[in-house]
Amino acid sequence: MSKLTGPWVLHRQEVKETDMRTLLTTAAAATLLLFAGLAGAQKGEETDPLAELATLGDEAVDTGPEGGGSIRAKKDADLTRSTRLKDSKNLEAKVEKVSSKGFPIVAVTVTVTKSAKDGAGKDIAKNAKLVIVPKLKVEGKKVALEDEATLLNAGSFYLQQGDKVVVRLGTNKGKYWEAEYIERK
Repeated sequence: MSKLTGPWVLHRQEVKETDMRTLLTTAAAATLLLFAGLAGAQKGEETDPLAELATLGDEAVDTGPEGGGSIRAKKDADLTRSTRLKDSKNLEAKVEKVSSKGFPIVAVTVTVTKSAKDGAGKDIAKNAKLVIVPKLKVEGKKVALEDEATLLNAGSFYLQQGDKVVVRLGTNKGKYWEAEYIERK
């Protein structure tokens, strides 16, 4: 017998895998229905196997860690994000380097891709390299992550080289700028 080659051989193999998955799924459902029917017959009452299966599914959903829901569905949308991203005081930049001393303290080196129209960033030229330190609220010796602005800026710890960001510059501290906020675009 000759060995067959070509793209259709791969497709045929994928079809076999799909058929096997379908067969296993059907067999599992049939087994559940059979056991549901046997359980009803043992009780001496007439039951609907599909109703039993639905009850079993409802119980599984109710006992799940998320109750069957999505984590994203439970997260409230940040309605102010689009306003922040479109603010005329923002400059746009590309992350070149992220230096950290531990969460959430970070210094981000960026290259400006678009200057701001207003505010402190309007005098910064395109392609200028800036070192930016996000503004963090500190209470005692701890960073106050309950503060919304601090929590937003703490996210800059997770920036990576190549990320596109918007930055609202605050105070120029000489070798670096303190940012009111820095956010991935």
